[in-house]
Amino acid sequence: MISVLWSNHSYTVSSDNTYEAPAGASQSPMDILCESLGMCIAVSLVRLMGDAGLDSNLLTVEVVPHKAHGGAPRVENMNVSVIFPGSLSTEIKEKLLLQASRVCTIGNTLKRGSEITYEIKP
Repeated sequence: MISVLWSNHSYTVSSDNTYEAPAGASQSPMDILCESLGMCIAVSLVRLMGDAGLDSNLLTVEVVPHKAHGGAPRVENMNVSVIFPGSLSTEIKEKLLLQASRVCTIGNTLKRGSEITYEIKP
């Protein structure tokens, strides 16, 4: 699981280290993928909450990937959980999360897919 915390005007990312980083790397590819989604949702929510005059300090976004059990190695689905600060109503939380899911470039790319091309350069 990757956790993205917005606190005192900065983001902090932490990992539960489920996926071990390869030798010479500080993070695993899976953590980087989850961090991208979590950060995109967090950034979107912080902006939306700021625009609405809501306090976003201590907003936390958690991302848990679930690998497919068959076929090509891939992430079958990802669960995104949000812990909102303060005492916002469920209705406001749901509205904010829906809006964030619609403007998050990373989430939209993962949901709809993206064509990938490979090439060898000289």
